[in-house]
Amino acid sequence: MLGALTLGGGAAGCASLDEWQRQAIFNPVRDNPRWFSEPLPGTEEYEIKLANGQHLHFWYVPHASAKPAPTVLYLHGARWNLNGSVFRMSRWTDFGLNVLAVDYRGFGKSTELLPSEETAYEDARVALEELKRREPDPARRFIYGHSLGGALAIDLAAGPLKEPANQVGGVIIESTFTSIPAVLRGMKYGWVPGIGLAVTQPFDSATKIGKVDVPLLIIHGTADGIVPHAMADELFAAASSKVKKVIKIEGGTHSSASRAGGVAYRNAVLDFVRRGTGGPVSDAAVSSQ
Repeated sequence: MLGALTLGGGAAGCASLDEWQRQAIFNPVRDNPRWFSEPLPGTEEYEIKLANGQHLHFWYVPHASAKPAPTVLYLHGARWNLNGSVFRMSRWTDFGLNVLAVDYRGFGKSTELLPSEETAYEDARVALEELKRREPDPARRFIYGHSLGGALAIDLAAGPLKEPANQVGGVIIESTFTSIPAVLRGMKYGWVPGIGLAVTQPFDSATKIGKVDVPLLIIHGTADGIVPHAMADELFAAASSKVKKVIKIEGGTHSSASRAGGVAYRNAVLDFVRRGTGGPVSDAAVSSQ
């Protein structure tokens, strides 16, 4: 996601520097490589048209049971679009939760453009409105963000979620960084002194999370080679949430925490969701493996 930012580009002009950084950070994949997956059975695919004529592509993935269940807004990270996130979504539906997921502009079947921090935040806000439409009960609405998606979730929690009409039961972030400059400073190779001053897409979650008061669960693998798991501790310490918890998954990498964590990961998520809803999630969730 970030390696290219540490190399070269110093002589680029402001406009090209901005475009170069956006490409390096988002690295959007539109076509589906062979290791991407088809949508889960029962997935509803649809588009929402924006005021400017562009559109966002959504998936709504209901859990297997016919009983009502909380809905999680899934905000994916850089590079992988919805098809690259199926394996993670399947875990959430196995937990007994409905999943609403969106491809930001520049990803998948959404409008083709070079994403930016601003457009990603805008798209997450549209997705929040769709979450409210799908699940009217605030206590049964949750937001999950992986990696860069966690930065979008934090931005929502620091802003729109503070409005009474936008409340949710909680926010879950996984493998999320404090800021782009901080990640770059921690890289062993390729760091260009002073490049932090020229980062055009800072994603400053470390500052924003101080405004977050919604219940918060932070998950991070101890073997994450992209975003140091110490950043989970920094985000936890900076968060203003009265209800907050950080879970470290031993041996979990940037993308494998849910798999590496197994039952511990599942229990952490379901305990958090149950606390937010004030009751059991569903029979499917309780019995899932």
